Amino acid sequence: MYAKLYGATLHGIEGCVITVEVDISQGLPVLDIVGLPNQSVKEARERVRAAIKNSGYEFPMRRIVVNLAPANIRKSSAGLDLAIAIGIILASGQIKGRKKNLQSLFERCICMGELALDGTILTTYGTLAMALSAMENNCRTVYTNPVNGHTLEAIPNLTVHSETTLQGIISLIESHAKGCQSQSDDICNPVINTDESYVPVMGEYAVDFGDVRGQDLGKRAMMLSAAGHHHCIMVGPPGAGKTMMAERLPTILPPMSWSEIVEVSRIQDVLGLLGDEGLVKTRPFRHPHHTATVASMVGGGISGKPGEITLAHGGVLFMDEAPEFQRQVIEALRQPLESRTITINRSQGNYIYPADCICIFAANPCPCGYYNDPYKECLCSQTDIHNYQRRLSGPIMDRIDLHIPVERPTLEHMLDTTYSSMDSESMRHQVVEAVALQGKRYEGLPFNSNGQLPHRAIRELCNVTDSAWHVLGTVFERFHMSSRAFDRILRVSRTIADLEGNPEVEEKHISEAMMFRSEQ
Repeated sequence: MYAKLYGATLHGIEGCVITVEVDISQGLPVLDIVGLPNQSVKEARERVRAAIKNSGYEFPMRRIVVNLAPANIRKSSAGLDLAIAIGIILASGQIKGRKKNLQSLFERCICMGELALDGTILTTYGTLAMALSAMENNCRTVYTNPVNGHTLEAIPNLTVHSETTLQGIISLIESHAKGCQSQSDDICNPVINTDESYVPVMGEYAVDFGDVRGQDLGKRAMMLSAAGHHHCIMVGPPGAGKTMMAERLPTILPPMSWSEIVEVSRIQDVLGLLGDEGLVKTRPFRHPHHTATVASMVGGGISGKPGEITLAHGGVLFMDEAPEFQRQVIEALRQPLESRTITINRSQGNYIYPADCICIFAANPCPCGYYNDPYKECLCSQTDIHNYQRRLSGPIMDRIDLHIPVERPTLEHMLDTTYSSMDSESMRHQVVEAVALQGKRYEGLPFNSNGQLPHRAIRELCNVTDSAWHVLGTVFERFHMSSRAFDRILRVSRTIADLEGNPEVEEKHISEAMMFRSEQ
C-alpha cells in the first residue's frame, strides 16, 4: 500500500516543499523515516504513532517506510508530523473517498503541523515561508492548525483549511474529496485570482517625533536617513535624546509595500516572533544589548539562524552605546552595511539572508559621557578618551553617511508648550515624496535609494552642477577624504536635494552634507 502527499520544511529562512511517500508492506512492525531527517523529525515516529491511535484510527502493525524527498536536503521541521500521519492513514485505506479524488486533492495541497500525543495540531514556526514556497510549486491549498491558518489567510490565492485536531483535518479531507467528485467546489481545481494589488496601509506606532523637544539638527538627520536610506551615528552626552530619536525613526519611514510585509513577516515567523496577530504592519525596530555576540548579531549557530541585522530587514537596527559592543561584533557589520545582505557559511550549507535596514549607532563622547560638555566636568583621562573613541574603527565610521552631534535640549525647549516641534506625520510626508522621486529616477535599476547608489552611477544619476563639483573637490583635497567618503557626501547631497524637490545637486546641498561628516 502506497501514498504520496506534500509537506514542507525550512532551509534557513526559505521554505522547501517535501514529498512525503509512505509505503506499508508485510514485515515486522516498524516505522522508519528516511531522507536525511534531523532529530526532531526522527522523533515524529512516536508522536505520530500515539496521535493516530488517540484520534480513533488504527496504526498499521506492519513495516512502514516514510521517505522524505529530496534526500539531499536536511529536514528540520516538526511540522512534517501532520503530513506523515495523514500519509500513513491514507496508505492504510482509512480515509473515505475515491482513490482518484484523493490523489487529485493531495497533488495540489500541503499539510503542515506538529502533532501532540492526543492528536492536537500544534503551532509550527516558519509556515509562512513554507506556504510561499508551496505556491511557487503550484500547491495553493494548505491544511494546518488555526493559529498558523490565521497568518496564512492574508496571502492572496492561497486556500487555507485549519482544524485543531488530526481527526478534524481528516474529516475536512474526506468532505473535500467528495466535493472533487461532483466538481462543486474549487478544492481540486482552485481558481487563481490574478489581482494581487495592495494599497499600503501605515501601521500604528506608540511614539511620535512630536515628543522630541529641540534637536532640530537630529531630526533633520533622521529625515535624511529615512529618505535616502543612510546609516547614521549620533554622539552626545547621556540623556540628550539619542535613543528617543532612534526609536521614532520607523514612524517616518514610508508605509510598507505588500512584498515588504510578506518578507518581514516571513523572517519573524521563522524565529517564532510573529505572534498570533497576523502579518507585520509596522517596520521592525531591533535594539540589541551591547553584550550581543557575533552569532546573535549576524546569524549563525548549527542551523544558520538569522541574526539581529536580518530581523531588522526593512526597518531599523539601533546600536545603543555602540563603543561598548565587542569589537568583532561591530566589525562583522562591515559587509552587510555595504551589500545589504549577510552570508552565513555552515557545514550544512550556505545561507544568504536579507539585511536591508538602516543602521543607527549611538555613542557617548567618552566613558563618562561629558567630554567637551560646557556644564559638567569630564573625569576621563586623554588616554581613556582616545581609546574609547577608537573602539569604532575607521572602516566602520567610513561606511556611515551621517555623523550627528547631539546636545542636551535647553530648558526653554523643555518647558515652552508653544514650541513648534515637527511631528512624525509631517516628516513622513516629506520622506514619502523624496522616496517617490528616487523610485522614478532609479526605475528599472537594481537599487532604489540614494544610500544604495553605486560609485559608477553617481556621476550619471546625481545631476551635480559644476559649481557643486568645485566645492566638493576643494573639500576632498582639504580633508584628504577616502573615495568612499567622497561618494557618501554625494549621496547625502542627492537626498537633501530630493527633500527639496530639486532635480540638481547644488553648492548648498554639498555644504549641508558636509555638516554630517566627522572629517570636517
